[in-house]
Amino acid sequence: MGGERLIIRDTVDSDLNTLVELHREAFGETEGDRVARLAVELLQDSTTRPLISLVASVDGLVVGHVIFSKVSVEGDAERSGYILAPLAVHPAFQRRGIGTALIRRGIERLTQLKADYVLVLGNPDYYQRAGFTAAHAILPPYELDYPEAWMILRLNQDGVGATKGVVRCAKALCWPELW
Repeated sequence: MGGERLIIRDTVDSDLNTLVELHREAFGETEGDRVARLAVELLQDSTTRPLISLVASVDGLVVGHVIFSKVSVEGDAERSGYILAPLAVHPAFQRRGIGTALIRRGIERLTQLKADYVLVLGNPDYYQRAGFTAAHAILPPYELDYPEAWMILRLNQDGVGATKGVVRCAKALCWPELW
C-alpha cells in the first residue's frame, strides 16, 4: 500500500452515510443501491446480534467495510456461526489487500468470540484465498444460481463436522433476490 496508512476499526454510527456511498461505489449501478440498503438494514436489525462491523480507512478516508452477522442452522443450537455479507472496498482501493485485511480482522474477532464457522456467498477464487471451502452440508435459505459460491470457513475444526441443515439468517438477509 505504499506510504498509505491502513486502519481497521469498529463501525460507528457516524459512518452510516459514508458506508452507503462506499457500497454504491463498490457494487456499481446494478447492485450498489441494493447492497447499500442491505448494509444499513443489517446494522439496524436486532436479529443480527451479535454483529461485527468493521471499516478500513486509509489516511482517514473510509475505503472498506465488512459485516459479519449471526446465523444458526436449523436443528443445531450448539454451534455458533456467522455470515460475511456484505464486503465492500472502494474501486480506487481494490487489489491492495484491504478486503483481505477486513476479512482477517473479522475472523480474529470471531475466533475470540469462539465462533465455530463463517459462511459466505461470493466469488470462490477470492474467498478460497482466505480459507473458505464449499459448504455442502449447510444449506443456504434459498436456491442459488451459483451453488459453488456458497462457502464455509471452519474456525473450530471439532465443532462443525456434523452440522447439517438450512441456515437461518438475520431478517435483513431473508430476501430471495439477495441469494
